[in-house]
Amino acid sequence: MTRLRARHWLAVTLAAGLIVVAARAEVTVGVVSTDVDLEPLRPPAEVEELPMGEPEPAADGAWSDAATSVESGPVAPLTGLPTDRASAERPALMVKVDNHPRARPQTGLEKADIVFDLRAEGVTRFAAVFQSEVPDPVGPVRSSRTSDFDLLRGLDTPLYGSSGGNDHVTNGLRALPIVELTNRTRNEYFRDFSRPAPHNLYVNGSELYALAPADLPVPGPWFEFRSADDELPASAVAATGPVSVAFTDSPLVTHEWDAAVGGWLRTQDGAPHTTIDGDQLAPENVLVFVTDYSTSPADAISPEVRSTGTGRLVALTAGHIITGTWERATAEDKPVLRDDDGAVIRLTPGRTWVLLPEEGQVGFASGQPLGTVVDGADWPVLDPWAL
Repeated sequence: MTRLRARHWLAVTLAAGLIVVAARAEVTVGVVSTDVDLEPLRPPAEVEELPMGEPEPAADGAWSDAATSVESGPVAPLTGLPTDRASAERPALMVKVDNHPRARPQTGLEKADIVFDLRAEGVTRFAAVFQSEVPDPVGPVRSSRTSDFDLLRGLDTPLYGSSGGNDHVTNGLRALPIVELTNRTRNEYFRDFSRPAPHNLYVNGSELYALAPADLPVPGPWFEFRSADDELPASAVAATGPVSVAFTDSPLVTHEWDAAVGGWLRTQDGAPHTTIDGDQLAPENVLVFVTDYSTSPADAISPEVRSTGTGRLVALTAGHIITGTWERATAEDKPVLRDDDGAVIRLTPGRTWVLLPEEGQVGFASGQPLGTVVDGADWPVLDPWAL
């Protein structure tokens, strides 16, 4: 059984005196057409950190149900890892992050609890979800897409950051149960002029959290996690090489298990996918939701992902590959993961990347022993570099 790693995070407290954003129905979203900001942006503000203290229990003496307690204390809802009470009670924050080659390496992705990797125009774009840690800063930040809508609906009234969107997208955002804090409505965003625009927009997560209404809920868990005593299902097979995803147009992504780091090392187009500090991204879990895309009603050249319904699944966890299905009945629901035998898949506590490719774009290293999915169709067994 692979040893599970635990991480503890320091809670980022909100600065006194910062203005709390009004209810989302009262926020006016500006009409926009591109990612390029037309107004000067100020440098990131310093956010004062105040001493932490334990929050008071509710009137009945019980802590909030959102901060699940185990023997060692509360756990972060999106990672299943132990954390402090204040961090466990934060709402989710989703930020759209650029994945254009000129945007790499990115900043802050290593702190995301969940990262959705989905198609944009000719490349993929990330929807990074933060809760257990706060990124200061995160970016490069890019614009919204209609693909974001159903992901946001499943995060229980999250904060949302992006560089904006066209008229159709911004009108759609107004109808969502979110606190919309894009660059078109806020001035917390700033540019790194050592990088080319539009791949140089950033924001401090702590400044967005400082704008959160006090009554925002904690997001419900998206996945089930194993305890230290739980065994992997019998359908799990040990990974013998990388699993690859060849997204339409680009990029070619691989994830390969590294027992020394306890995660799945990520590459893009043959190069290690690193953070701005040079560390290679290696989440504890990788989920491949095979799905389909349609044309976005916002733009004829923009793809829109289907993130509800059901589809084939490849789950990478604890050095093993599990095939099966994912199911998410509505946008308000969390996904249910089942293996080929119908058993619920429980992940390793930690961070999870969710890749959303199309049929026929998933490959396994030659010789990797794999079964078939529940509909009886064989998975392709391919050399990932020959896709």
